[in-house]
Amino acid sequence: MNKWHTACLVVGGGPAGMMLSYLLARSGVQTILVEKHGDFLRDFRGDTVHPSTTDLMHELGILDDFLREVPHQTIEQLGIGFKGKTFDLIDFRHLPTACKYVVFMPQWDFLNFVADKA
Repeated sequence: MNKWHTACLVVGGGPAGMMLSYLLARSGVQTILVEKHGDFLRDFRGDTVHPSTTDLMHELGILDDFLREVPHQTIEQLGIGFKGKTFDLIDFRHLPTACKYVVFMPQWDFLNFVADKA
């Protein structure tokens, strides 16, 4: 039986658990993250990284690496067509953030990136 000694144990390697573990470790807190799966290759609820998350990554100094290293698509605006007319629903271009768009990618790519940085 293995015994672990740590200051903080994080259970679950989803987006919240990964970011928490990364932030704690970066701050010098001895952290162990446990995840029941051996990898992140499974279906998740979302494949988007929102401007608030990319802003945090910018503040941490890892945004440029993220955008360069991880294949993704972006969207600045979202609209809908109805009876031959287009209606704007969302426009990220005016947000006071580092990235004025939503990043689309498989969530496992995001989680692998954060795990590699940690």
